[in-house]
Amino acid sequence: MLCPICNGLEQLTAICPVCSGQTDDCGRLEDFTGPYAPYQPDTYTNYETISPLSQSEQSCGHVVYCPNCVQTFEVLISKW
Repeated sequence: MLCPICNGLEQLTAICPVCSGQTDDCGRLEDFTGPYAPYQPDTYTNYETISPLSQSEQSCGHVVYCPNCVQTFEVLISKW
């Protein structure tokens, strides 16, 4: 499964739940909160051993920022 936003297949368009303004994509939640490691590969899970898929394997968390009300939010993107 892959995230269409992380792989550049779609553009993230999220509306702020507070002011209904357009938000800016700040990247994956893991990159936003995790340690700085741009050259280390993502950790992959053997999906055949997990049934059913957990929420984290079905979706990718992205951080969005609203410049109007200066708030950050998490948006879950369904993986393909």
